[in-house]
This record gives sequence, C-alpha cells and structure tokens, in this order.
Amino acid sequence: MTPVPYQHLTLPTTYSSPAPSATQTPAPPAVAQRITATPLATANLRSVALGTAAGGPGAKVKATGTGFAPGATVTVAGRAGAAETADRVTAKADELGVVLAELPVADRATTAVVAYEGAAWSPARGSGPAAYTVIEAAAMPPGTQKVTAVVEAGALGLTQEGAAVTLGAVPYGEGGAAAGRIGTVTVKDARGGPAGWTLIGKVTDFTGTGGVRLPGASLSWTPSCSAAPGSLSACTPGSAGTVGPDGAVLASTGDGALTGGTFTIDAAVALQVPPYTPPGAYTAVLTLTLS
Repeated sequence: MTPVPYQHLTLPTTYSSPAPSATQTPAPPAVAQRITATPLATANLRSVALGTAAGGPGAKVKATGTGFAPGATVTVAGRAGAAETADRVTAKADELGVVLAELPVADRATTAVVAYEGAAWSPARGSGPAAYTVIEAAAMPPGTQKVTAVVEAGALGLTQEGAAVTLGAVPYGEGGAAAGRIGTVTVKDARGGPAGWTLIGKVTDFTGTGGVRLPGASLSWTPSCSAAPGSLSACTPGSAGTVGPDGAVLASTGDGALTGGTFTIDAAVALQVPPYTPPGAYTAVLTLTLS
C-alpha cells in the first residue's frame, strides 16, 4: 500500500485575566497548537502478482508474492468467489519475504489466485485475490470469435482532505472543550476479495512548553462514515469516545463473499483542557492505521 498524506490539526488557545495594573505584566498573545498525524502505517504488506491473467485449462501460471515472513511456507491457491478451488501449490519465502511459485490451473471454476501463510487465507496473513480467467480450448464455429475480458483486482488505500484542522479556542482559567473536525478521509477498497477493513486512530500525550502534559485520553471523537453508491460493503462508524494512546476504531467494514467500494469518513473531535492550563502550544501525534 502506498503512503498517504497526513494532516495537521491546529488548536488556537486564548485566555482571559483581569486588566493589567501598573504592576501587572500584559497577557501574552494567543498561541496555536498542532496535532500532527503521521503517514499511514500499513499492517499487511503482502501482495501477489501473476505472470498472466488468463490461460487454458491446465496452464501453469507464474505467481510472485512479496511481503511474506522470511522462510514462511506460503500457499498459492485458486479461488472462485470466497471459496478456494482445487488448484493449489506451496513454496518457501526467501530471506526477503519473496515467494516464486508456478500454479497449474486446471479447475475451470478458478477466477482468481491468492497467497497466504498458515492453514487458510485471512486478511492478516494473506494477499490477493489476483484475477485470473480460465479460457476454454473448445473449437469455435466458423465465423465466430470468443471475446475475453479480465477484471483486475486493485488495492486498499486511503487519502485525506486538506493538511490542517483548526480546533476552537479555549480560554485560560476556564478550560473546556476545544472542538473541531479531522480532515475528511476517503477509503477505497478495490481488492475484490472477501476481507473487510478497519481504520484505527491513536494519539500520544500533548506536550507543552516546559514539559507540561495533557493526556492523550483528553482527546475524544464522534466518527461518521458513508458508502458511495454502488459499493458492495456497508461502512460502520466507530463508537463515540476517547481516542487516547490505546487507540479507537474510526470506521470499518465487515467480511463478506465479495467486498469493496469507496467510503467517506469524518469525525468531530474535542480536546478537554483543564482550567488554568498554562498557556502555550501543546503538541501530540495522531496516527491513523488502515488494515
């Protein structure tokens, strides 16, 4: 999966105090604080590519897998929808996690090829499906032609709208919730397989001038998401609540016979700032992980 843009969240803070007397020091100006979200961390980098996307019954297909555990036994298998076909072969991943296999495809029901570690394919330890078409070798009647089209599987990825998010101002001495919204996230699932996905967010503690900290658990969100027309999967928003360093689900889709689609994800966020928090910039890191 390719890296995606990251977004900056900015929280302006203000404070109020009595008018300065002759002996009082004027209040410092308002400051801005930023939450910086790091690029997307990818949980499963496994992939499989085929030397050809079609062939006759019994044709041997060269499959190249990458991102597997070095030395792992990898199964390369045919698939028809969510079920595996009789076509199957195993190979060892080299020290770089690369697998080279040659899969004889004899089952006419095979429409794709997957590769995985362990006893069965799973979203965490598998890759694919890569589309494949078995072309019948039957003779064509005179004056006719057989036309074959192949739908190629794509990838799972996300993009973010904008580079900065500004949260509301919080007055010194009163504290309260600094509210705002994250930049809209778009997830596109073009894998064409049975696996759903989960988008998780985690945030570190906020650190201010002089080492003053606000706990990461002070940041909460209320997620929302929607699926574009024609999407096969339904998008479920995460529960409203604390984000924190332990993380929380922003949105997800479930597994199914065939999944995919384009999904728009948003969240209202609020940082709870205690009264009399020292003025200044408080910075944390918000990380989004799609898997």
